[in-house]
Parts: sequence; C-alpha cells; structure tokens
Amino acid sequence: MTDFAPNPIQVLSEFQLPPTEIRSIIAWEGGLSGSEVWKVQTDQASYCLKLMPPEFSVNRLLAAHQAAHHRRRLGMTTLAGYLPASTGQTYVEANNRLWELQTWMDGLSPSVPYSAPHRKAMFHAIAEFHTYRETPPRETAISPGITTRSQLCQKWSLRHTQNQFPSLRSFGHPHWKPAIKQFLDSFVLYHTRLQTLLKSQKQERYELEDCIADPRPENFRFHEDQLTGLFDLGSMRWDNIALDVSRLASEVSSDGKVDWDFAFHAVSTLRPLTPSEERLAMIFDAANVLLTGLNWVQWLVIDERRFANCNHVSSRLSHLTARLAKIDQHTVWQLK
Repeated sequence: MTDFAPNPIQVLSEFQLPPTEIRSIIAWEGGLSGSEVWKVQTDQASYCLKLMPPEFSVNRLLAAHQAAHHRRRLGMTTLAGYLPASTGQTYVEANNRLWELQTWMDGLSPSVPYSAPHRKAMFHAIAEFHTYRETPPRETAISPGITTRSQLCQKWSLRHTQNQFPSLRSFGHPHWKPAIKQFLDSFVLYHTRLQTLLKSQKQERYELEDCIADPRPENFRFHEDQLTGLFDLGSMRWDNIALDVSRLASEVSSDGKVDWDFAFHAVSTLRPLTPSEERLAMIFDAANVLLTGLNWVQWLVIDERRFANCNHVSSRLSHLTARLAKIDQHTVWQLK
C-alpha cells in the first residue's frame, strides 16, 4: 500500500460504495508507471479501483474519462466505464493522489503467440476508438509524436557526440546489462538514418485526434475469440491514428518483425488508412524501437528508478531486444 494514501475502503465510500456492500477487495498487479489496482466485488457487480501514479494530473485523467464516456455513448461498450464519486466527478483526490473506479472487464487477456482472431479484434478495437468520436474536434497539423521523437533523438545524438553516454560499470542489474548495451549500440548505428526519417515528417500534416497511445494486449479482454473489453486510457495522446497502429503492431509482432499488411488491412476494414498514415505508422515504429530503449537507459541507469515488478521490466526489455535484432530488416528503410 502506498504511504500516506487512504485505505481503499475509505475511497470506495467516496464512490458511494459503503463497506456493507463490499464482499471483497483483492490487490491486483499494477503497471510500471507506479499505479496500484484492486478488484472490488459486490453482490451486484465487480469494479476496478485504481490509484493513479504520483504527479498524474486531473486534466489528463478527465480527458481519458471523457474519451471513454463519449465512445461508450456512441456504442463502443467494450471500453471500460468510470463511476462517479459523491462529488459528481469521476475521480477522488486524497493526499495529492487521484483514484478512479472502473467497471471490471470480464474475460482473459490474450496470450503469446497471439492468434490471428485476437490480433484482428485488437486492431478492430483501435479502429473503432478512432471511428466512435465526438469531441474534441479533429485538426490537421504536424504530428506531435514526430516532434517529441525528434527531440529525444537529438538529445541522445548530442550525448553520443559529446561522449556522455552513461557508464554501465556500476549498473546493479547484470541480467539487464546486455539489453541496455544493445539499446545504446543500436542507437549509435542508426541515429543518423532515424534523424533523416523523422526530419522527412516535420512538414507533413496529419489528421489529429485522441489516441490511446499505448494499446497493449494485456489491456484487452477476450472470451474465446470475442473481444469483451478494452481498458486503461491513461497514456492517451493527441496525434494521428498511426500512433496507435504502430504501437499495437509492435506489441503483437512475432520473431522481432511486424506484419504490416495484416495490421493495415485489419484497421482499414473499419477506418481506412491513407498511404501517408501507413508510412507514418512505420516511421513511428522504427523510432519507438530505437528510442524506447533509451528511455529504459534513462530510468534504470541514470535515474536509478526501482520497479516493483522486475519480471515485467525483463519482459519489456526482451521485447525490445527482439525488435532491435531485426531493425536492419525494417520496412521503413525501403521507403522512398
């Protein structure tokens, strides 16, 4: 339990669930971001109580809640719903931390290797998210994701040229050290080509809207091949649909390679992609493969962050190393 945070029972009372109605509260695995999760069961239903990470803002939380609410109202009922507190808001704030209460999504998360029906259903859900939209209005502009990735690439390129890469000599996790070294070495080999790719997008304009930004298979629920739920919009960003397509395509990739034909076809059956959006998705993916590892270098080596679930960290690092092992074969290098 997080220090100084109120007891879940107290928070649930604020969500108008008195102790007399609660049958059980079970601690669940939280995310790498520092969130904490409980499954709450009553005689009528089950809920997901979530303590958001420190510094998570009210505006960011409400944006995610609003996006889910609007899409559920338009018919995308596979999205988790958020319950109101006694204040009328869909969150409770206590001791500078935010809590939310979601409907519990029944079903099982898909397992590796992901089947074709599961992959198709997840891509369909992404397309639905971008089809069932109400507010805020769309705009056409340069992709914010390209801008942030360009800045990160420039930052680490400068560190490289100034010989300021962090030393791994005293890094206290020898089983993660090979991955960290691979992240740095791969960036040295490819950062010039990556900068060229990102620069090619700096004047391109795309249709921008709410994006899930980090759709992971563990955030989907299935009953056999039927999608029953999608939850966790906490990473939501304002960008082009290509951001979501690229992230999910990487997550469900096998043997380090993305099946772009499958991904684009699955999405386009509900939300047609333009050739420029397909190109953007591939550029996002190459940038993510080469730059996400540097975020891990920052967190693990420079900031010396500690994560409660080391197995989850190992899984993320393993996925990245598998993708980096095939980065020379990435489709993006053949784009003209």
